[in-house]
Amino acid sequence: MNQESVTLEWYMFERLTAARANFPSTPCVYVQADPARYPFRIGKASEGLEARYRGGTGYAIDAAMHGSGNLVFVAAVPKELCEAIESELIWQGRRGLPYNNNGKRTPPPWRLRLVHTGTARRFDSFEFRDSVGTEERPA
Repeated sequence: MNQESVTLEWYMFERLTAARANFPSTPCVYVQADPARYPFRIGKASEGLEARYRGGTGYAIDAAMHGSGNLVFVAAVPKELCEAIESELIWQGRRGLPYNNNGKRTPPPWRLRLVHTGTARRFDSFEFRDSVGTEERPA
């Protein structure tokens, strides 16, 4: 079975509001990562980050990140592939994503081959730390 290949060009931000300013209405997937660039949460914003994190919500996340050194990576994606790409990213990182609850028990029905470019070097092999303070529950 051939998998469709999708290239993700990642951009790095130190604040969610900076990411939101750059991707206000562009469909995208995003990764929250620790200072060493290990992902710990993945999400999608099919209408862009302004619709996903309006007003004070973005600032509240910035405040929670304050001084942590955590990073936000964003890649623009076609709107129709947003959910499929998010699902593939979560499936690939299922053992190291303590803040994603869904999509970790069964592979997505439509598998994609993801090619990572841009500032997310750690994603080249999509390395994840073991879950922090959580264990994957048996299926």
